[in-house]
Amino acid sequence: MKYLGYPIEELNKKGGYNTAKEISNQPDLWKKTYMRLVKEKKGLSGFLDNVLKNNNPYIIFTGAGTSAFVGESLVGAYQRDLGVTCRAIATTDIITHPENYFIKSRPTLLISIARSGDSPESVAALEIARKHCDNLYELAITCNKQGHLAKKSNGENSYVFLLPDEANDRSLAMTGSYSSMLLAGLLILNIGAIEQMGHVVNRISELGKHIIDNYLSDIRKISGLNFKRAVFLGSGPLLGTAHESHLKVQELSNGFVLGKFDSFLGFRHGPKAVVDKTTLIIYLLSNNPFSKPYEMDLIRSVQKTNAGEKSVAIGNLGNDELKFDLNIQFPDNAKDIPEDFLSVLFVLPAQIIGFFKSLNLGLSPDCPSTNGAISRVVQGVEIYHAVSSDFV
Repeated sequence: MKYLGYPIEELNKKGGYNTAKEISNQPDLWKKTYMRLVKEKKGLSGFLDNVLKNNNPYIIFTGAGTSAFVGESLVGAYQRDLGVTCRAIATTDIITHPENYFIKSRPTLLISIARSGDSPESVAALEIARKHCDNLYELAITCNKQGHLAKKSNGENSYVFLLPDEANDRSLAMTGSYSSMLLAGLLILNIGAIEQMGHVVNRISELGKHIIDNYLSDIRKISGLNFKRAVFLGSGPLLGTAHESHLKVQELSNGFVLGKFDSFLGFRHGPKAVVDKTTLIIYLLSNNPFSKPYEMDLIRSVQKTNAGEKSVAIGNLGNDELKFDLNIQFPDNAKDIPEDFLSVLFVLPAQIIGFFKSLNLGLSPDCPSTNGAISRVVQGVEIYHAVSSDFV
């Protein structure tokens, strides 16, 4: 048995078994997540109906770190499809400045996203929301039924969606938990037609296996290059994926590779200056025909600088004029996958790059932080409870 090309025995020696297994098993985990949502259709539909029957509801996606990036990919789809105000606000922002984000008199749905639900910010953000909102609904999307968040979200206007046990990653870096919580969020938006979403889930599962089966050796070669910066670019729902991708490579390399992310258009406004011969740029290409010309223009602009950077394109180009060190392409151009769902699939290459780079650096992917600077569950955060008296 192998994961990411390594026998289990070798992975155990290198301290990478959990990470390799959790990355590799995501396509199957996505299907299990879907089946769990099918079973909970009635409960979730009823819960969302209660929220949306309110006049002018307000939806906030929250989480810390990787979990916060899930909300960044979800927020646009929810606002577009539901026609209500939606924001993605990290728990780390809510805790210090709650008055900047809550509207006391407005019916609010707080969607808390967390792998363990045990980080201090997870429960603190929920408690603060309860103090700052007159009419609060709570939806927790989490991987740990024993976590503080899952246990705390038990009121009349609360709903906890628990992912399959396999989603609760054992490794430090979130992989299966991230992609599966993101998928769950997208499917909850489509909960009324959940049976019709099965073909989309099967398709991204097939294409996830396509990446692992067909591009593993190429990604391993890219990871072996001597790059010290990794820049991920994505637009729309893929901007959240770019955010998560940059962190994944940075975490798994223990900071040896400095990560950056941006949108294709935003990258022109100053951040493009980071590109040099030590840079790897990863382009997350949308299948949205409106977005594609902007993406192509930016890539042409970067390549004209001849800075000596290395590059990876994820997605189909539609032309051969642009050259990359690696282009991860999909059968039938993945045209049958809604753009929002590409955000689940397109995180896989960054996870694999991070895994191989970690091994290249002599690190243990399951726990790459040699000095304990980062940990699986954040430690040392003191919560200071205070509610502004003039909050309205």
